[in-house]
Amino acid sequence: MSMCLIFISGCAKRQIVIRETLAVHQSLPVIVPGVPGQYHIIRRGETLWRISKIYHVNLTKLVKFNEISNVAKIEIGDKIFIPDSLRKSQKPNKKIRSALEFVWPCKGKIIAYFGQDKQKVKNEGIDISANKGSSVYAVAAGKVIFTSANMRGYGKVVIIRHNSQFTSVYAYNRENLVKTGDFIKQGQVIAQVGDTGRTGQCVLHFQLRKNFKPQNPLLYLS
Repeated sequence: MSMCLIFISGCAKRQIVIRETLAVHQSLPVIVPGVPGQYHIIRRGETLWRISKIYHVNLTKLVKFNEISNVAKIEIGDKIFIPDSLRKSQKPNKKIRSALEFVWPCKGKIIAYFGQDKQKVKNEGIDISANKGSSVYAVAAGKVIFTSANMRGYGKVVIIRHNSQFTSVYAYNRENLVKTGDFIKQGQVIAQVGDTGRTGQCVLHFQLRKNFKPQNPLLYLS
């Protein structure tokens, strides 16, 4: 993804000023006086969630400023602009450990993205197509706060609370392998991919919620 894609209209109208320490990257666009800030070049394993924590910026505002319409297309080597105006602190936290890290809940292909129309409603998560019986993993450590064998529309469901802010939801499962009250480690197998609920194919419906509000999982999964 080029900078002209990240800044859909930014290469034409948004003026960016970059710090001299980053000006050595020849692939960066021509810099003109305008918005103070700096670029961050995405490295392997980094997520926008982690980058927002490193630079003390609000994740939603960072995505909006960079006009990122499809986070699934962000790749290693892409550049994210961090405007000074969004930062709560001007000192990057390169050794951040407090932010939760979320791993992928299963191996497969995304067939429905966050916010897409799905059976006349907005998708509040992502749908990952996988073979029936494939393992479903906990994206982070936490406590199982809810399981259901036949939740209306979602079939077999597992919900895990990770901390005071984040919960994750795993639906359409073939089998739930944990029960309410269990403490779960990150990467632990908690269910099997299935086709229960309103889906007509083997798929994992995954949601990540922050303060009960659905988030785009692709901003967080690494």
